[in-house]
Amino acid sequence: MDSHQAREGLTENNARRAMLAACDSAGLPQFPDADLLRLGENALFALPEVGVVVRVARSTEMADKVAKELAVARWLAGHGFPSVHPTGAPQPIKADGRLVTFWEYVPDSSPPASFTVLAALLRDLHALPDPGFPLPVLDPFPIMRRRLEVVSGIRREDVRFLAEACDNAEDGFRALVASSPRHLVHGDAHRGNVLCDGDRALLIDYEAVAIGPRAWDLVPTAMAVDRFGLPADDYADFVRTYGTDVTEWHGYPVLRTTRELGMTTWLMQNAQSGPAADEFAVRMESLRKGDLERRWHAL
Repeated sequence: MDSHQAREGLTENNARRAMLAACDSAGLPQFPDADLLRLGENALFALPEVGVVVRVARSTEMADKVAKELAVARWLAGHGFPSVHPTGAPQPIKADGRLVTFWEYVPDSSPPASFTVLAALLRDLHALPDPGFPLPVLDPFPIMRRRLEVVSGIRREDVRFLAEACDNAEDGFRALVASSPRHLVHGDAHRGNVLCDGDRALLIDYEAVAIGPRAWDLVPTAMAVDRFGLPADDYADFVRTYGTDVTEWHGYPVLRTTRELGMTTWLMQNAQSGPAADEFAVRMESLRKGDLERRWHAL
């Protein structure tokens, strides 16, 4: 990624340019007005007319991560796990300084998945054998630091606070991971990564898949009780279905702190104005005060 791209980041406009160029290279029709499904670490565009979702990564420097996503998806498919599959097109494709991949389009035609459904998917994922190919050890800190290095339009004192918070959390996180049994984890296990198509529930987004403590996949739901107002009964259903309450594990506070830093630096990337800026301010105030019960809002 050149210096101009680093300053520009991933925006809807430059992601759309890469999507159109990659479709042209792959022999797919071009849809300039394709719906943007998501903009975060990647941009996802829906092309339902040809049954494809186009996924645009931030830069060509993410080649190893993109290759891992494709390998994991094919491995899950081979085990019959409910997941989304890459198309048969040669991929990834380099386009406009980004890496682009193509995935089957599955219309999200149902209400959001229940926490029981998420728990069942994670239980079944964690029951799979470890893959027969290398996966990275769980480590969310490099991506958090990269976000902090390239972000613009955010107050310097906020960036400095988050950088120091990462410094303070990193050693404890690494020690916990090193001392815990490590297995396949999804890495970003929340309801937003469950796609419901009628009575089918699919676990999607394999960017953060790694080898680490399985507890990492349980933390987002556990912390949602305090941060997002998840009813206690819903969390009890999640625990009953999965079979473990991660809040009772000694490592939970360390994992929760790390997860919250990750969520805040993710939001920071698009928090220059509007609702994201307001929510970023809420999260920063709660982190500065060590307020574990301040309500956050999903965007």
